[in-house]
Amino acid sequence: MSRRGVSGSRSGLAPGLRFGAVEDAAPLQHHPTTGPATSPDSGSPATDGNDRLAAARTEEFTDLFREAVTEDFGAVARLHQMLETTSEWCRVHGARSSASELDAIASRLTDLGEELHLVAENVDHEIRSRAHQAAAAAGLSPAASARGTSPGQRNDAPAPVPPSVTRSLPRSR
Repeated sequence: MSRRGVSGSRSGLAPGLRFGAVEDAAPLQHHPTTGPATSPDSGSPATDGNDRLAAARTEEFTDLFREAVTEDFGAVARLHQMLETTSEWCRVHGARSSASELDAIASRLTDLGEELHLVAENVDHEIRSRAHQAAAAAGLSPAASARGTSPGQRNDAPAPVPPSVTRSLPRSR
């Protein structure tokens, strides 16, 4: 959910979003024995996403986190869609004050989505940085090879420090 937005979306969060509903999307279905509503094509409640994150290998965690939280159909986008749908329903049925409150919450959620996107980038940077440091400690780093040190030789030169990542967070309203 970067500031790039998505064309065709009133919110900029999900493609095909019009008045809070994804065009041509199957409605959420409630199955009496499984509990929470699930999308017919996913077949699994949100807890499966949490389980996947908890069990993720280091190299797949960042992609899973982005998919679950910040992608166009991640948790934040789905909640944003629900808020827009509810706001539109309230507006159509004369509950304009509630619609305005829901719009304000949706706006704050957009900011939260931006922050989560930045966290995902920072997690990715930290994981790559740590992997680089571990490789350097084992004497297998590409930087050590470039300096002429073979993997079996010890090199007391410090590993290069990766550049720090500094990003400003979205402004609060």
